[in-house]
Amino acid sequence: MDKILQLKQKRAEVVKKMRALVEGAESGQRSLSDEENASYEALRADAERMKREIEREEELRRLESQVPNQFPAGTSRAAFAREEKLDAGVRFARFVKASLLATREGGSAVEAVERMYPQDEMLRSAMNEGVAADGGTLVPVNLYNEIIPLLREVSVVRSLGAGELPLPNGNMKIPKQTGAANFTWVGEDKPIASSKPALGFMSLSAKKLSGLIPLSNELLADASISADMFVRNELVNGIAEAEDITALYGTGGDYQPKGITVACASNKITVNSEITSDVLDAMMGKALSAKLAQPAFIWAFPGQIWAKIYGMKTATGNYIYRDEMKDGMLLGRPFKIWNSVKVGTDANAKTQIFLGDWKHFMIGKAAELQIAVSADAAYTSGNKMVSAFENDLTLMRAIVREDFGVRYDEAFIWADGVFSKGTAPVEPSGEGA
Repeated sequence: MDKILQLKQKRAEVVKKMRALVEGAESGQRSLSDEENASYEALRADAERMKREIEREEELRRLESQVPNQFPAGTSRAAFAREEKLDAGVRFARFVKASLLATREGGSAVEAVERMYPQDEMLRSAMNEGVAADGGTLVPVNLYNEIIPLLREVSVVRSLGAGELPLPNGNMKIPKQTGAANFTWVGEDKPIASSKPALGFMSLSAKKLSGLIPLSNELLADASISADMFVRNELVNGIAEAEDITALYGTGGDYQPKGITVACASNKITVNSEITSDVLDAMMGKALSAKLAQPAFIWAFPGQIWAKIYGMKTATGNYIYRDEMKDGMLLGRPFKIWNSVKVGTDANAKTQIFLGDWKHFMIGKAAELQIAVSADAAYTSGNKMVSAFENDLTLMRAIVREDFGVRYDEAFIWADGVFSKGTAPVEPSGEGA
């Protein structure tokens, strides 16, 4: 944890104890006892000492920021910059931090980079590529692209193989074949019947995904790699979680992309009971009957369902799926634990199981990431309103414009109302499904 933030938190605890001593005496309509007064004075001394430490550390940082950039003797800035090896997305986070810091301080983003990251020549160049937008700054495409591989790792729907498309104008229509061309057998010298495939369209229209991320001012001004990675991870994890939830349950209205449960509602298998091998077989059979070129189906379900399937036994006590699940397979197809799948609060904790060829789930990206900053705004944490100003925070707003679409509805089958609580039924067969 940042030293200044840690000192402020400790000092706040000391002040809280001082307040408790005073309020205890006031509630008893009395003065502080000798022992309480001694404790109060000791706490006050601690608070004053920590205040001086905070002021000293802040002064040192302020003075250090004014020291001219120094490079090893005989080494140019460019050569020094080439020596720095960064993890994916760190330079993206540095751009974000420098932009936010410059906006909050009313200074130049390039000067902020010079102060915080004098060795990063590439970042200096990128700062000149950042475009001011209404209410914020657009992160350059090359820096935003740094976090796309990270999103593929963190976002489950992306890691499953979801396709990606650019939406340069915010909209796109993609033709999709909904039926095969009409080929027929004909006799010699007989006319061939007209033939054309049935076509439909998948329409993508960019929606706005936005989030608020509170950052401590000390963290924002910290030039360490760990601080950079913290900012990077907050952004990546926030975007990934929102994408995963919406990919499953998005309503498809004016402001939200359409998720699989809505787009593929006709492919739902209603269970309303414990999971059985018959349900899994039915899902796989429905998937295999889809007319898809080179299908690659993957299961997705929450951890509770993994435990249910992993523990399923035959009447003779043999595990049905355990051996292949140890290798990451179920009915010959890979599976993925996806804890964004909703698990109900009902007695049976009803949930869903998904089976899909995920390359047919498309993510359309309309624009780069837009960031904005405020040191005065407030945000909601649970049911509590938190002031950025009162808590010495900077509030970052991040906006991405995207839309989702399913290219072939038959590529996704899902079971609804699956019990994740209760005793799994015993299968009658001796060898399992």
